Amino acid sequence: MSDTNQTMVVPKSGDFKFEPMRSLIYVDCANEDYRPKLQRWLYKTHVPDSISQFEPYVTKYAFYPSFPIPPEGDRFGYARMQLTEHHWLVSDLDPRLEIKAIAETFPMDVLVWQGNIPAAALGGGQMNAEGDVGNEARKSNNAEGKPFIFAFLPMWWEKDIKGKGRTIEDGANYRFNMTIGFPEGVDKAEGSKWLFEKVIPIFEAAPECTRILCSNVKKEINDCVMDYVLELWFENQSGWYKVMVEDTKALEKPSWAQQDAFPFLKPYHNICSAAVADYTPSNNLVNYHGYITMR
Repeated sequence: MSDTNQTMVVPKSGDFKFEPMRSLIYVDCANEDYRPKLQRWLYKTHVPDSISQFEPYVTKYAFYPSFPIPPEGDRFGYARMQLTEHHWLVSDLDPRLEIKAIAETFPMDVLVWQGNIPAAALGGGQMNAEGDVGNEARKSNNAEGKPFIFAFLPMWWEKDIKGKGRTIEDGANYRFNMTIGFPEGVDKAEGSKWLFEKVIPIFEAAPECTRILCSNVKKEINDCVMDYVLELWFENQSGWYKVMVEDTKALEKPSWAQQDAFPFLKPYHNICSAAVADYTPSNNLVNYHGYITMR
């Protein structure tokens, strides 16, 4: 049968693909003067907006506040506000989900506060979008700002490299979560060989590093530039600095390096990170009860 005689099949509303996965958003705060405004928008406006939209197909929606940026943390693309986690049952990028009864409130100022676009855009009002305004905002990649890093990964970690069997009774965790993407022109196989044969062994050998987990980024979901998400756990910031800054000085600078010292990747573009605790009170689907202010 010729293409012209074929009938286009439109998916029915019940034909959504069951595809459990996690996503992580690395939320920076570009200037401390923006922090009160960004926090107010997140908790007063964004949380109820988001729950109203995706509650039927999201099982976890949580904000993990970032620990204070460690010394030299800016080289690791450190997100100074929070790490946002979603657990999805279906892909949020399905075009059928773009039809919203009430559009998400997403002023341009938010992208300025997060460092995604320059301060000249302040006061620009609500973002314009033909479809989902939140997804449109998350595509932000302004040459004068930092790209909006929205990384999807499997629901379950793919590589358990170190520390299997650790429990919450084994002590507090300084969970350093980082996502990395190899520079343009570097094959993922080449980058992976460097990561797993040169870098990871340093972390495995360090007693300060108690846990190592890793997953591939599901690039096919939203064309994310990142390749991997890793978590490296420490007892505290001092342990992080000893391993991530001091111990890695022994690494040879790769030919594709974008900066002179480890992690050798361009901050906020090819590497983003945040150190967070195990627990957050902002497990929003469970704990959010409105923007109730201090007396």
